[in-house]
Amino acid sequence: MYKNILIVFFIKLFIFSCMPLKDTSFFSDKEKLNKDEITLQGNTVIAAIASASRKMHDISWKIMKANKNYCENGRINAFGIMVASNKDLDIDLRPFFLAASPNYNSNSTDLKDDLAMIVSVAEESPAYNIGLKEGDFILKINSNHYNINSYKTILKDAAENNYLDLTVLRNEETLNFSLNSEVICGYPVQPMISPIPNAYADGSKIFITIATLDFIKDDQELAFLIGHELAHNIVHYKGRGMPEVEAFPLPINDSPVIRNVSDVFIFQSGQKETEADMLGIEYVLRAGIKQDKAANYFRRLSIYMPILMQDSMFRMHPGNIKRADQIDNKVKNY
Repeated sequence: MYKNILIVFFIKLFIFSCMPLKDTSFFSDKEKLNKDEITLQGNTVIAAIASASRKMHDISWKIMKANKNYCENGRINAFGIMVASNKDLDIDLRPFFLAASPNYNSNSTDLKDDLAMIVSVAEESPAYNIGLKEGDFILKINSNHYNINSYKTILKDAAENNYLDLTVLRNEETLNFSLNSEVICGYPVQPMISPIPNAYADGSKIFITIATLDFIKDDQELAFLIGHELAHNIVHYKGRGMPEVEAFPLPINDSPVIRNVSDVFIFQSGQKETEADMLGIEYVLRAGIKQDKAANYFRRLSIYMPILMQDSMFRMHPGNIKRADQIDNKVKNY
């Protein structure tokens, strides 16, 4: 019995080990590197990840809000913001933190080490409707000053109390905003560093690899992937979700993890993947996002790996032909 449990555990570890081991030293030989190129690439990395987070946030907010009645175990109060500080980055990447702002000015030298930044504001969210902007720096939360190690706890308490008062710094101007939260499904969607197009769920979060954004041709495909993984979190993991503030808009090293012991015994199968496809389509259509182009994702995958047309590796997923056909039929008959 124990042998079987260990086998299951290590299989799950293999499935979830999608990231290389964490390396906290990106520039181990700085004196030999061109400083201008370090700056250019550091800013490019942070800007790209922040942009990916914003894209996923806009789409996922609509889906999470539209399906709040279907995620009973995972509902949360949320304002529609993703917040980060330079302390969320490895020490070598901290000098490039400002590049997370869509209004980043390469001539700026003020790192604002003691302030948290609103990296993403989801469209149609309370934060969006009240006028908060991506790139705003938080000065006060509920009229109180904070330190860089406590702001997440304060924001979490604000969400639980359904009210947030923010004082922010925008282009050297101080502005005040007050807003209430909305109930949504609490499964944050984050980009994940990987060169392979794919998506993952771990019961609490949803991860879409950064390569996926280059691979997809339409936002419908991204919405489908989010819906599919949401189905895994709701139906198969029965995940409880997590607070909005636990989402990482700059997730350099974050990846799927086994968060509950019971998840060790949850295996993906062709049947579960088909169920997630069909439920995912429903979740996305419920949010008002079209899905008539969603199946193109699998058709394009077959171009790169024709072997997947009939069956996936280890037969854990249906073949791309079957999946695309089922998705098209689901959309037509919904």
